[in-house]
Amino acid sequence: MSTAKPGIVWIKQQWRMRENPFPSTGMARIGGEDDRENGLLYEPGVHAEQLREAIEKFILGMSYSGLKFGYLWSVGIVPGDSDARGFGKSVLMQHLARQVNRDFGTWAYREVGLDEEDASEVPICCLLTGFDTANVRSLGAALFAAVEYAVTYSSGGDEKPLAERLRERLVQRVGSDDVRDLVKVVTDQHRSIRGRTLGPPDDKLIVALCEESKEPAVEHLRLVTPMSRSRNGASYMATFLLFAAAAGMKHVLVFCDQLEDLASTTTAKAKRVLEVEKFRDVLVETLPMADMVTMVVTMHPRASLAIGTAWALADLPAFDLTEANRQSTVRLPALRDAAQAAQLLKPYLAAATKDGTVREEGDELFPFTSDAIACLFDRSARKPRDVLRKAHIVVSAAAAENLPRIGLPDVLRFLEPPVPSQTREARIAGVANTIDWSQD
Repeated sequence: MSTAKPGIVWIKQQWRMRENPFPSTGMARIGGEDDRENGLLYEPGVHAEQLREAIEKFILGMSYSGLKFGYLWSVGIVPGDSDARGFGKSVLMQHLARQVNRDFGTWAYREVGLDEEDASEVPICCLLTGFDTANVRSLGAALFAAVEYAVTYSSGGDEKPLAERLRERLVQRVGSDDVRDLVKVVTDQHRSIRGRTLGPPDDKLIVALCEESKEPAVEHLRLVTPMSRSRNGASYMATFLLFAAAAGMKHVLVFCDQLEDLASTTTAKAKRVLEVEKFRDVLVETLPMADMVTMVVTMHPRASLAIGTAWALADLPAFDLTEANRQSTVRLPALRDAAQAAQLLKPYLAAATKDGTVREEGDELFPFTSDAIACLFDRSARKPRDVLRKAHIVVSAAAAENLPRIGLPDVLRFLEPPVPSQTREARIAGVANTIDWSQD
């Protein structure tokens, strides 16, 4: 009779981990409870160069150069491959938004070399939103979701939602925490606008945002119907911007994910054209959006092909990866080597390891050996999502076999069909000879 332990028992007892460290899908679910899938284990060093580039182009461009649209790109590794998902665009945007909101942009400004005086000159904040094929298929619905993010999103611990932090700042500026005093400052902000607007703000939302507890704003947004979210989402955004401006925000960066869902072939061409025109009509031509909002959208070849004509007809800034657009585009590359893949995996392994567990020095990749990581990278599509998915598969398979460690031969066995032993040995030798840990 077999005495092998179930895989999860082996993971917990022998490897001293709470669970399989890696996500089964690798698809970021922003706001979810599972840290493996919600992007909170993002390691900024994996794309450190592109993160700094995003700060320089998107944040400095918004604050000092009048940038209205930025584009975060990924391009397929194989020429002609239009599937450029899984490069980490969503989690990079979430990381940047959280960092900016903690001190209203000071971190970002200082990261690129501005001094303390400059860093406090233009306070900013960030919102996250995105399209999907289920509920958010219009710009209005996407803008409403951005307001929901500001009111409800917190990654736990001591981190407060953005709207609460803005209220604290508003109280400091006004010198009073009386709701009536705060509401008056926000409504005066609307009265000071001299250009074209979408109409009066939502007075109930203003009052809710000025309440000490976040619950009134959460409840107010919860009761908005899906139809009203789509039709009036821009008005909710305009109301929130008045609140942010009253709190001292000069600009608001809106990260918009999954533009491909707006550009999906299941969306009628006429609707795509209409929604793209709203990007211009709402974000560029009406206040306070035109003065305050910069939008950064995700882009890849398939979305570019589907939405390109409508974008050009709306006379919106070009998004192509050309020299002319260099200051408004950032491209996430594929993982460079096994050392970068290891850098991606380490936070997941550390988060899953039980408290009090002692590993040998330099064994942050346990239960993997270093050559196993090199093989995992070699057998992946070089995209973070694919590396994480394959790591999940390998861990599950190795635990089921009760392996003490996961080595290169194990990764080959779990990720490839059986091959003659001579061929497999030759592949093991070939992968081992390619390992370069000089950049780890």
